[in-house]
Amino acid sequence: MHALKPSYLPPQPPKRVRTVSRSKIKQQRRPYRAVVIESTVKLSVNVTLSMVAISALTQLLPYRASQATKLQELQVTVRSTGERVQRVQERFNQYFDPAQTDANMQAQSNRIGTQQRRIVWSQPARPATDH
Repeated sequence: MHALKPSYLPPQPPKRVRTVSRSKIKQQRRPYRAVVIESTVKLSVNVTLSMVAISALTQLLPYRASQATKLQELQVTVRSTGERVQRVQERFNQYFDPAQTDANMQAQSNRIGTQQRRIVWSQPARPATDH
């Protein structure tokens, strides 16, 4: 019943010893080195771009202020020119309106209409008083 086990064991393949190169050992010690380098490069590029943008904005602020001043001057000029144009249009309409031709002739010259009489106002003479 109890059989004896064979005295020899079947040969087992020898265990291979893994040789790991030094570069792999360094990579295992620093597994996030590539991520750190990438993050550092991204951060430095972003900081550089931010500095360039800030310097461009600081150079544009005085230009914007001068343009705002010029715009205000132009707006004042446009307003005054608009008022002048309106006055000229009113005079144009008045001079070229056929219904106002007689009134314009009277205003521009000494002529009066045929149906009108000239009235001249004069000061009454003061009577001389003897004291």
